[in-house]
Amino acid sequence: MQSEREGFQQDPIKVVGGVRRWLFVALGVGLVALGAIGVVLPGIPTTPFLLLASYFLIRSHQGLHAKLLRSRTFGPLLKNWHAHRALTRRVKRVAIVGCTAMIGLSVLFGSLPWQGRLLVAAVGAYGIYFVSRIPVIPE
Repeated sequence: MQSEREGFQQDPIKVVGGVRRWLFVALGVGLVALGAIGVVLPGIPTTPFLLLASYFLIRSHQGLHAKLLRSRTFGPLLKNWHAHRALTRRVKRVAIVGCTAMIGLSVLFGSLPWQGRLLVAAVGAYGIYFVSRIPVIPE
C-alpha cells in the first residue's frame, strides 16, 4: 500500500493579482516579521508564521518568496517544508519543548484569572497537538 506522503502531488500555485496581490504581500511581510520576533522572544511561535508567510508570498511576490528561501535563518525550514511537507526532528522538538515551557510558565506564574489560564492551556495544547501531527523528515 502506498503511503500518504509518496502519493503527495503539489497543486499548481495560483498567483493572485490586483488588490489581493498587495494584501497577500502585506500579510506575507507581516508574518515574516512575527516569525522574526518569535526567534528572539520565547513563547511566540516562529514556524506557523513562516509557513503562512511562505503561502502568501509565493502567491503574490516571487522575488520576496525567493529571498525568504535564501535566508540563513528561515530558508532551511521552508525548503524542507516545500520539499517534504515535514519538519526536521530538531525543529519539531524545539517547537514542542518551547511551547510547553512557555505555556507552563504562563499558566503557573501569569497574572491571568483561572479562566484565562485555562484558555492559554487549551490553546497551547491544541498548538502542541498540531505540531506533533506534522510528519518528521526521515534521516
